Amino acid sequence: MEQGSHERMVVLFERCMIACALYEDFWLKYAKYLESHSVEGARNVYRRACTIHLPRKPNIHLNWAAFEEQQGNLDGARDILKTLEEAVPGLAMVTLRRVSLERRTGNLVNAERIFQEAVEHAKDTNTASFFSLKLARFLAKTKADTEGAKTVLKEAIEKDKENAKLYLQLLDLEFQQGVRPDEDRVLQCFDLAMASQLSADAKLTFSQRKVEFLEDFGSNVERLMTVYEEHQKLVKTHSGGKKRAQEGAGDDLVPAEKKHKLEENGTMSMPPPMTMPPPAPAPNSLPPPDPNAAPPPSYNYNWSTGYNQPSANQYNYGQWGYGQQYYPPASQ
Repeated sequence: MEQGSHERMVVLFERCMIACALYEDFWLKYAKYLESHSVEGARNVYRRACTIHLPRKPNIHLNWAAFEEQQGNLDGARDILKTLEEAVPGLAMVTLRRVSLERRTGNLVNAERIFQEAVEHAKDTNTASFFSLKLARFLAKTKADTEGAKTVLKEAIEKDKENAKLYLQLLDLEFQQGVRPDEDRVLQCFDLAMASQLSADAKLTFSQRKVEFLEDFGSNVERLMTVYEEHQKLVKTHSGGKKRAQEGAGDDLVPAEKKHKLEENGTMSMPPPMTMPPPAPAPNSLPPPDPNAAPPPSYNYNWSTGYNQPSANQYNYGQWGYGQQYYPPASQ
């Protein structure tokens, strides 16, 4: 690509597209190459790929929409994303890209409308909660509509009461509003989470954060002590529930026959202890001594005689020349 001419590169890409027409990576490389040479050529490559060969591939459609937005063709970018959403419904990334396009162009009304349609037409509760979180963040941070964001979150909580992220987002909105958070409103968010259908672990976390909030921003020590006592009771209840759950899990390990005997007799019958046979005596490796046998002869070491070293002839060293004396050669 660096050394070849533009005409040769176009021919090479076209030949590759014959065999690799279903691979969007090749189409993207081709389009990216043409972007620096011909805008219409790159647009034609995107159009061929997305309308003929890859009508359901989201990645190349998103790149095509971004290319059209860079060229100032906003209507074309909207049409590309809308067509992809109709061809492959349910893709959150396409919906978020449509919202981002409208937000970048300053059309906040259309962006909010797209979010609301995504919440209304969501297939399940988790998807609806996901878009509700995105919509609430958009209203609070982009449009500065905090009350509208709270309304969206409360409506989502009514439909998904076990989603801790919704309560956390609502709490964050109240906490971040103003220089000093409103103590009563923040406590109402905590109470809403504590009275919900959240799990015991999630409620314990909210209770701990409630105590920390009153420690940092509370204005009444009596309220702080009351919340602290409620938190301690919740901790004890939570610990007792975990202990009972562990004991119940231990009971599940007992066989069904033993459980039946325990229910009948009230006690668990234990098997008699196993008796081990006495250990056999270790066999003696030596026979018992004979009292009539003569004592063994003692070893007679003659310490007076010296140790005679054998000569070299006894070991036949002479045949190897070890017994000969070495004389240095005479100097010339």
